Amino acid sequence: MDYAVKMLDAAGGRVGGYLVVWGSPALRDLDGEYFTPETDLGLEWYERRPVLYHHGLDGELGPAVIGVIETLKADSTGLWAEAQLNLRRRYVRAVQRLVEQGRLNWSSGSLPHLVEVAADGHIKRWPIVEGSLTPAPAEPRRTDARTIKSAYEAAGLSSEFRVLSAELKDKTEENMQDEMDIMQVEDERPARKRLPVAGADEALKARIQVGSPFDRLETMDLLHGYMMLRSAKSFHGVSEPYANALAHKVSRAGLSAIKAGELSHSTQTGFGDEWVPDLWSAQIWQKARLENVILPLFRALEMPSNPFEVPVEGTDPSVYYVPETSDEDHLTLGSGNTIPDSKIGSGKVQLTAKKLALRVGFSAELVEDAIVPVLNIYREQAMRAIADSIDYVLLNGDTESGATGNINSDAAAPAANARYLAFNGLRKLALANAANKADAGNAAPDLSKLRSARFKLPARYSARPADLAWIVDGGTYAKFLAMEQFLTMDKAGPLATAMTGQIGLVDGAPALVSAEMPLTEADGKVGSGTNDRGTALCVYRPGWFVGYRRRIAVSVDYLPYTDSYQLTATVRLAFAPFDNAVASVLFNIAV
Repeated sequence: MDYAVKMLDAAGGRVGGYLVVWGSPALRDLDGEYFTPETDLGLEWYERRPVLYHHGLDGELGPAVIGVIETLKADSTGLWAEAQLNLRRRYVRAVQRLVEQGRLNWSSGSLPHLVEVAADGHIKRWPIVEGSLTPAPAEPRRTDARTIKSAYEAAGLSSEFRVLSAELKDKTEENMQDEMDIMQVEDERPARKRLPVAGADEALKARIQVGSPFDRLETMDLLHGYMMLRSAKSFHGVSEPYANALAHKVSRAGLSAIKAGELSHSTQTGFGDEWVPDLWSAQIWQKARLENVILPLFRALEMPSNPFEVPVEGTDPSVYYVPETSDEDHLTLGSGNTIPDSKIGSGKVQLTAKKLALRVGFSAELVEDAIVPVLNIYREQAMRAIADSIDYVLLNGDTESGATGNINSDAAAPAANARYLAFNGLRKLALANAANKADAGNAAPDLSKLRSARFKLPARYSARPADLAWIVDGGTYAKFLAMEQFLTMDKAGPLATAMTGQIGLVDGAPALVSAEMPLTEADGKVGSGTNDRGTALCVYRPGWFVGYRRRIAVSVDYLPYTDSYQLTATVRLAFAPFDNAVASVLFNIAV
């Protein structure tokens, strides 16, 4: 909510203008929000507030305090602010000249955790912690700033502006419209410009429409679009509407609380370069953690080195029967009553990070002509591809590179860059150990067969259904539905969870269906013949570790020799089990 700043006293460095302007559901800012006189601005919190330039985002000036707000006065238009600039500070003279040239506006700043915005965009709480002079305001209702004697004369108001005159307060809507019409007629007398008054300028409000072609796009769409546009050979920064839309989306996501679209301006290099790629990658990783089926099942940790060894529990200390101490001789160490000692074992799991990567190409014409319509499509494809691949390798990873034996290519050597070669995954552990697998005999699954696979796990794991998870393919899931003992999510009641992909419960253990679980041949491996058998994998979740050395990183580059763009996404992660008994499998299921 910004109004142009006026020089009250050019020589003395005093500035004034509306820091906040009241709005309504019909009159919003470019963020789609609005203040009202009922908004809690926290005016009683401080006697004075600092003045910044561009909310501290300017690359040269940074967060330096360039002045102090000395007066904050609410009236029927908004919150009027007067400030004293510190002309002894470096750069402040340059800021003063921008004010005199009418190029700066007021903008209020708050803190994210203090802000409260209703669903309809009404700002209910916005404690003002600073006021900024900015060249890129979000408020469309702003006056032209000129070098003038005082803000009062420029606004066409008397020196008693701070307490609006009764004449202005009592002006009817009809009279206001008459004055607006008069202002549009050229006359020998200079037009007297008046600031809009809340409640008396509805005709003006009705004519203002705030919209953007980016309204339907999500934060991730705009972040992705910025990365594509930034790589364009003709890139000189994004447009102001795009910058405002991105600022709004990022703010609504809780990543910012700046009341304007002030992220793009003439003195800032390549708007967003410092944080957009990081936000984009972080959002993809968060989305993968929330929406993937396999990845969220296991404990994840950052790897400070590669490889990284995770300390784990080993053998428990021994417990002995010891008779009651009944003789003084029993007090002597080494006597028959002495408690025998034992050791607590220790172990470690070594995590070695491997890299997964994808590359997508698209033409320069696509970026130039159709960037907005395809943003959400390309964003979803890029995110889904890298996230799906993470689930795929956790489930199907197998490092066997020979001509036969790989669970994903049993009849031929896998391609050298096949993604499943990164590390051994869940299916590999279960299928590679005879003691961990049960053959369904090309029959439909039933409870007894599933239990036979579950109890292939040691009792210390199999007896804890809340720590287990069943992972099945789509065909096996369809067979589960025919089992009367399969408890679907709508019948699970208090046992139902929000685990992504969960479809029901088997003996209290959650069952999940994954699109990355393949159909196989009769031996549980994917071969060159007919792959039409299902698999039900039982996993002891605390027995596995996911380590990441590099979270998902995405970049876009322009290739001039093909006049096209390349999007690349990479991630470095590791996956390892506690021991060789933390996964079992029921294979050769008729689906």
